[in-house]
Amino acid sequence: MDRNKIISRYQLTLDLIQSLDLKNKSVELKKGDYFIEYGEKAKKIGILTEGFLYATYLSDSGTEWISRFFFPPNNFIVSNHKGFYSRKNSTESIRAFEDSKLIYIEKDEFKTLLDNHPKFERTVRILAEESYIQAMERIHSFQSLNAEQRIRKFLREYPELAQKLQRQHIASYLGIHRNILTRILYKL
Repeated sequence: MDRNKIISRYQLTLDLIQSLDLKNKSVELKKGDYFIEYGEKAKKIGILTEGFLYATYLSDSGTEWISRFFFPPNNFIVSNHKGFYSRKNSTESIRAFEDSKLIYIEKDEFKTLLDNHPKFERTVRILAEESYIQAMERIHSFQSLNAEQRIRKFLREYPELAQKLQRQHIASYLGIHRNILTRILYKL
């Protein structure tokens, strides 16, 4: 997606959120703090205004994998969507990679906003559509690209993350072993 469109969508969302009389205001997370923990009732959604968070899940073998990164302006909606919409316990944890600030909205207030504010409902729909497209692109990458191609794509699309993250985090996100990532990076 066009960088200017991403920034514009982010700013429009922040402006809309700030125009609403929300129950909760900004909250700060220190590095390592959880926004949502494994097994917690997923009853809130966040709008990341500063910082960097990541989501992890546990595989059947007990290995923890990084599934998503949250950072403004690209991926600023922070939630375990499955748990949030189904009112189930979270199968993911979401925690701060660095000190971060976000505004959060609880499930009941979110539903009220959707029902009573058409502009909010439209913004949520557009953001959900964009999130779906990003998820499909990631799935297609896993299905059609080899490890080296996924690494090149990640480095091309997220150069700022490549500088910020440790190799183990990048490898986990790309679904490869850290040693494979290291070997390929030396070749590049």
